[in-house]
Amino acid sequence: MAFTSLSNLKRFVGANGRALSAVGGCVLLTIAFLILFYAPPGTWIGPKQPIAFSHRIHAGVEKIDCWFCHPYANRSPFPGIPPVKKCLFCHQYIIADHPEIRKERRYFDTDTPIPWVKVTYLPEYVFFNHERHVRKHIACQECHGPVATMDRLPIKRFQMGFCIKCHRAKKANVGCWLGCHN
Repeated sequence: MAFTSLSNLKRFVGANGRALSAVGGCVLLTIAFLILFYAPPGTWIGPKQPIAFSHRIHAGVEKIDCWFCHPYANRSPFPGIPPVKKCLFCHQYIIADHPEIRKERRYFDTDTPIPWVKVTYLPEYVFFNHERHVRKHIACQECHGPVATMDRLPIKRFQMGFCIKCHRAKKANVGCWLGCHN
């Protein structure tokens, strides 16, 4: 059937509205299923790490402060990833025989750093200084989200718009060369 005018199209849609809605709904459900079924594992929960570390257990349930594991955030541009020795400070006594803690112990015994999979990304031309933000009392969760509720951290790619929006809301410097692009 050729639609030679807009009125013919309107008549066709009017006469077949329910059928077209059903077909459209089926197409949308099929697309949603395919996205959910074929999305790579970890798309929403973050990549698998060499040791199954849970921020939810450590920061949420046990209420361990972020700075215990990331001690350089308040005095350095980088927050630091804890060495295996720091993990074993607690885990030589707490669930020491758990399979993940035994993996941790093997890294320690072989003097091998844990090859954590990176989850936060900044464009390479951006210099982000954690220390500046900590001194301004910006909570870690404002950028990293509610990590105390997450077992595996999702990948987060910081974009300029995210930073600019926050800086404007807090009336902070938005001069590119004075802050982030130096």
